Amino acid sequence: MQLALGRIRSVRLAVIVRRLGEWWLTEFLNLFPERIAEWLSGRGRAMLLLAASQEGATLDLLNSTHTRIASERVSLSGDMLPHIDRFLRSHGVEPEDADIGLQLPADSVFSRRLLLPAEAADAIDAIVAQDLAKKTPFKPEDVYTDYVTLDHADRNKVEVRQWVVRRRYVDQTLERFKIDIERVSFVMSDSWDMERPPPLISLRPKEGSRSAWFQKTTIALCCSAIVLAVLGGGLRYWKQQAEIDQLAAQIAATSTKAQQVRTLVDQLQEKKNALLHLRLQRSEVPGLIDLWDEVTRVLPSHSWLTEFRLVETAGKREEQVAISGFSSAAPSLVGIIDSSQLFFDAALTSPTAFDSTEGRERFALQVKVKMPDMLKEARR
Repeated sequence: MQLALGRIRSVRLAVIVRRLGEWWLTEFLNLFPERIAEWLSGRGRAMLLLAASQEGATLDLLNSTHTRIASERVSLSGDMLPHIDRFLRSHGVEPEDADIGLQLPADSVFSRRLLLPAEAADAIDAIVAQDLAKKTPFKPEDVYTDYVTLDHADRNKVEVRQWVVRRRYVDQTLERFKIDIERVSFVMSDSWDMERPPPLISLRPKEGSRSAWFQKTTIALCCSAIVLAVLGGGLRYWKQQAEIDQLAAQIAATSTKAQQVRTLVDQLQEKKNALLHLRLQRSEVPGLIDLWDEVTRVLPSHSWLTEFRLVETAGKREEQVAISGFSSAAPSLVGIIDSSQLFFDAALTSPTAFDSTEGRERFALQVKVKMPDMLKEARR
């Protein structure tokens, strides 16, 4: 079990590295003009598509993106090769620089779609061949087949499009054109204008050298990406360290000023406390104005009141203040008001609710007023 899990992790890592290499190679090729990028990636060859009809034959010249560049109708009588060479040269393409393909009717090409797990990306050739043999009546020696892999919405899946054509359909078309199969590189369905990717079946084995070049280039670009990432990280760390050193110097330079400000704040707080002490001495029981001033003093700047009410409790020698309003941090008001020398036992009387119009929390709070005995204890 552990071996199987280890193999799955290694396969997933290989898939991630492959995707990273493909993305980096694509971005690298985008740095060059289109022609150079096509030459580097081997996508610059022209394609000549031969289509037979009752009236004759149609020659379509396509670029590497399967866009039709030129088209011409010719007769099927005689040898087609001279017509092909003349047509290609008339459009600036040498015959050896073009891949010749056959266009067959859509009903001659069988299309399949498979969804495979991403872990099977390195064994798609074998899986597709086995699936074709098990689930279709086709025999390998009777058909030509090819496939492409596509990105799927689920990153853990790989979509495979496979096309199959019987060899006898290809041989019959070649007889009409009087061309040897060695001169033909691919077969394409006539429905390719409506489908992406186009249903194209290669009749030649894929070039190992190009695949090896792609692999080596991908590895080299991945290594260069790692080097660039390390350099970028080092440069960023150096800049951050320089900024930290600069901030440390600024902090050291302003520490004295900060201490002076702190001293002034303490002195101001002492004066405020003395003023409050004088106000409390004016009466044994604080009046409504005193309570209003105290609430106004302790409330933060992000809070305001919509209601201030003094409530006398029946049967008890207690006074309570009920306030309501809006605040950016309503729950914290309980502790703030409780810290006052005039109030105690503060509590929210209803849950806070966010008011979209005011952009703040609506609150309702009730707090008890300290009686004279409590005030004497506070003065000690």
